Amino acid sequence: MNMVEVALNRPCCSGCLACVELAPEFFDYDEAAHVAVILQNPCEEDLARKVVAYCPDDCIEIIE
Repeated sequence: MNMVEVALNRPCCSGCLACVELAPEFFDYDEAAHVAVILQNPCEEDLARKVVAYCPDDCIEIIE
């Protein structure tokens, strides 16, 4: 299983929870700030790529 580092641009996050729904083991939601947070880095590559593709705000990226 390949692992990759991901970055989250918190200011552009709308708090849609897409990443949390797809990968709750790697992402969570900060209720106070109303944005996603990364729980574990690095993430599994296949799952990280799905989360990046699914994020409607394009605020998650894989660090190559």
